[in-house]
Amino acid sequence: MSVRSTGYTVTEDVLLCQVFLDISQDPIIGRNQSRDAFWSRVEDRYNELRDQNSDVRTSRSIRSRMEIISNEVRKLNACLRQVENLNPSGASDEDILVRAKMFYARTEVQKRFQI
Repeated sequence: MSVRSTGYTVTEDVLLCQVFLDISQDPIIGRNQSRDAFWSRVEDRYNELRDQNSDVRTSRSIRSRMEIISNEVRKLNACLRQVENLNPSGASDEDILVRAKMFYARTEVQKRFQI
């Protein structure tokens, strides 16, 4: 019988993203590893660096969470590109990002509640 762990916190998500990037951009090993070896390294490093009050995460849990994060990042990136394509006059990069976040939030709410 498996026991489901608690959901990921924002702090855990940030740590997971940092570990994922560090391991995926490792110039020594880089792409010369199997998928299972990669996720095993992510799991080991994540659990090594996690707050001791948070749950130990399995490779499967970590991989699933990264899929969710990656999907949401792609959606936000699409919103960012749409705002950039509007060529808002005088808008700074930060202004564009704020508009993209608002567009992303509005789009996600509409999808969830089918407005």
